[in-house]
Amino acid sequence: MSSLLALQSAKVTDPNVQEAIQASQNRVQSMGIIHQKLYQGKQLGAIEMRDYFNNLGENILNSFDAASRITIECPMPELVLDIDTAVSVGLITNELITNSLKYAFVGRDNGTIRISLTRMDDDSLLLMVADNGIGKQPVEAVNETGFGTQLVELLTRQLEGTLTYENQNGTLVKLRFKRPVIT
Repeated sequence: MSSLLALQSAKVTDPNVQEAIQASQNRVQSMGIIHQKLYQGKQLGAIEMRDYFNNLGENILNSFDAASRITIECPMPELVLDIDTAVSVGLITNELITNSLKYAFVGRDNGTIRISLTRMDDDSLLLMVADNGIGKQPVEAVNETGFGTQLVELLTRQLEGTLTYENQNGTLVKLRFKRPVIT
């Protein structure tokens, strides 16, 4: 599917259409990485998320030709999720990394995106995606209507989670949700 989208993109001259195709290609790749990890992993139906985030980040950086100037860090312990939760968290993370690459580093030569997923004391999970870019105005989170934003909101509801945006030397997005972790 990703290759078909790449072929289609090569024939398109409109930058907006190319951007939409690239976003779709990244979403497909985010799910493809999960399936690849399933086949390579020891547990059927479970994904180790730190390794997944590293692979996802690398693929997205390459698609934006940003690997030489943007670093992705995943300072988190190993954490295993069931496949359904991993797909939703993966798609959300894909959108948040993409937004950082598109908006956070405008006019900057380099930057860092940090991704972590941790179990909290109340047995909920906390996904954090932060960049050290120019920051995001809080009002923008409410007024956005793009497909990526709608997808993040839909998946957040599906996870029965809460999404918050903060400005802390860049943008910090937190998604807190209750989901069982495979042990």
